[in-house]
This record gives sequence, structure tokens and C-alpha cells, in this order.
Amino acid sequence: MEDLLDLELERIDKMPKLGLMWVEYSAYCLGVNIAPRKRSSKYCKLTRIVVGLVNLHIIYSLIAFIMANYHISFEAYVEAVLLTFQLSVGMVKMFHFQNMVEQCASLVFSTESGQVLKSLGIFELDLPKKQELLKALRLILLNNWVIIDRQVMFFFKIVCMPVLYYCCRPYFQYIFDCYIIRDTCEMTLTYPAIVPFIQIGKYEFPSYVIRFFLLQSGPLWCFFAVFGFNSLFVVLTRYESGLIKVLRFLVQNSTSDVLVPRKERVKYLRCCVKLFARISKHHSQVENLFKYIILVQCSVSSILICMLLYKISTVLEVGWVWMGMIMVYFVTIALEISLYNLSAQKVETQSELLFYDWYNCAWYNESKEFKFMIRMMLLFTRKTFILSVGGFTNLSHKFLVQVFRLSANFFLLLRNMNNK
Repeated sequence: MEDLLDLELERIDKMPKLGLMWVEYSAYCLGVNIAPRKRSSKYCKLTRIVVGLVNLHIIYSLIAFIMANYHISFEAYVEAVLLTFQLSVGMVKMFHFQNMVEQCASLVFSTESGQVLKSLGIFELDLPKKQELLKALRLILLNNWVIIDRQVMFFFKIVCMPVLYYCCRPYFQYIFDCYIIRDTCEMTLTYPAIVPFIQIGKYEFPSYVIRFFLLQSGPLWCFFAVFGFNSLFVVLTRYESGLIKVLRFLVQNSTSDVLVPRKERVKYLRCCVKLFARISKHHSQVENLFKYIILVQCSVSSILICMLLYKISTVLEVGWVWMGMIMVYFVTIALEISLYNLSAQKVETQSELLFYDWYNCAWYNESKEFKFMIRMMLLFTRKTFILSVGGFTNLSHKFLVQVFRLSANFFLLLRNMNNK
């Protein structure tokens, strides 16, 4: 007879998961197939080559603009610097996750199909109220997926704002110049850049249209990299926190006379210990996947927030349109770095509560073997599940405040240097 929990996990696996679906599509658009059981990797290599060449071409164009305006003022090329950093980090993420695509695909499969909870053995025990226990576990897992979808789709909407701005700005600018002020009817580029081309007589290679749409693709690549890989971290860590919630519920009821008979409690607790070992392995895999890319993301995000603060200080008198765009960009970058810290803090908080759950169950009335396993788990869970930033520090609320404080200090330094 198949385990009741395994059957429930198969039903959850078949349910639509909107957030995870968009994460998979975003990574696939960059040539990284993190869900090989759903789609083929046949053209991923070609996609990565095309994306890499296009991004390098855009970055070169932005750097050319920065060098041409370097001696004018920082305000003239700060937007180009922001986009250069964003595209560069996107390429780093793309190659990093492609280099670890097997580990990434394994984690996504394990998360979606519930491999950590399968064949656990709890429902093979002689428990009097299996359906009540199954219903409680199902509720925890379903609520966790609802939270994941909400967070991922909220971030999706935020990231779409600057992308839509950059994609639509030249068209609205053209309408404004041509039909409202009736000054000129020339289509401007999406953002400040000097795209190299060769002119032969009256013809340009590549043509202005090709250069225009080449730059138009830049915000899309930024979207796929920012949303796809950052949201993947949210999915994996939020799912891990859900697994710890499941374990906490099982531990809290390990001495319940209603759910677990006394004769089955040692076997029941062994299943809890097995689940803890699986969660620990899952946590180690997540940390190894994101440890160093988080360090790159946090470093670049500090610089971007600093530049955005500087940009905000220079456009206060320009108009609400520019101010609105910069604020949307600022919210996107701030939310991007916040998601890492908030999700990691959730895992750490749940693991801290798990320690107290092991201790607070009525273990003192149980057998020697039960007490021994509790003592061992108290030793193991004393060290909480933390996610490090390249091995230097840990993701948490405290680290998030430090990042914003560092960005503010850099902003003050940059403003003072520019005033001089």
C-alpha cells in the first residue's frame, strides 16, 4: 500500500504553481533549463550564446557612452552606469547557474515534487488518526505554496515596472515630440548609449532600426536575470521554511496521546529525525548554490542603491516623471536585496523555533531511547540554519540594515566629491 503522504505529495506536484512556472520560464529565456523534466534543453546552448553576445554588445555601447561623457558630469552618465552594472550582474548570474544547472534542477525537482517528505515512513506506523494528521500536513504545504506564489508574483509586478518604462519611453517620447510640442519627429534610443556602426555612403550597418531594437532587448535580459534567479531563491528558501514547519508540527505532536500511541513514539521520532537530516541536506544544497552569487548581488546592489540615491537628489527639480521612474528603479533594487535577507531570516527563525519544539515536548515521560534521540536533536538543532554571504556574514534583518547604511554612506561620499 502506497504511503498516504506520498499520494498527497503527488497531487500537490500536479497542481499549478504560477510563481515557480514564471521562474522556470525566465531562466529558460536565458538558456538555463532548471526544469528538464518539463522542457527540452536542445536549444539552450544557442540561446546562451545569443544572449551573451547581445548583452556584451549593449554593455560595450553603454561603456562607450560613459567614456564619451566622463568629463562632463556624473549626472550625465549615471543611468548608463546603472544599466551596465545590472546587465553585467545578469550575465554573471546566467553563467553561474548554468555552471551549476544540475544541482539547480535537482533542487527545483525536489521542491516541486516534495522529495524531502517522500518515503518518510510516518504513515506506515499504526497511528489512530492518520487522516487528521495528513490533513494538517496538507494544510501547511498548501498554505506555503500560496505564500510562495504571492511573494514571487508581487516581485514579478515590481520588476515589470522599470522594464515597461524603458521599453515604452522612446514611443511616448516620439508622440510627445512629434504631435504635442511639434518640435521633431525622430525616434530616440531607449536609454543613453553609443552603439557602434559602420557607415557606407548613405547606409549604416547595422541600421538604426536594428540598433534601436537591440537596445530595447536590454531591459528584458535584466528582467529575466533579476526576476528569475532572485525568485528561485525565494521559492527554495520559503519551501525550506515550510518543511521546517512540517517538522515542528510533527515534533510538537510526538508525545500526543491522540495522534501517536505510546508504543509507536520511538519509531515516530525516528521519522522526525530522518526528516531533519533531509532538511539539513536540502539546506546545504541551497547554500552552496547561492553562497557566492549572493555576495556579488549584495555588493552590486549597494553600489546601485548609492547611485540611485544620488540620481534622486539630482532630479528633484526636474519633474515628477523622472522622479517616478527613479523611485520605481530604487524600489526594485531595494526589494531585490530585501528578498534575500527576508527569506533567509524566515528559515533561521523557523530553525530557532524548532530547537524549542524538541525541548518542549513531553520527553521526560518517555522511554530511554526516546530521551536519547531528543538529547541528540537538541545538540544538532542548537546551530540554526543560516545562509551565508560568501562565507563572510549571514543573511538576516541585521545584514539588510547594514547594506542600506553602507549605501547611504557611499551616497554622501559621492555627493561631497561631486560638489567639490
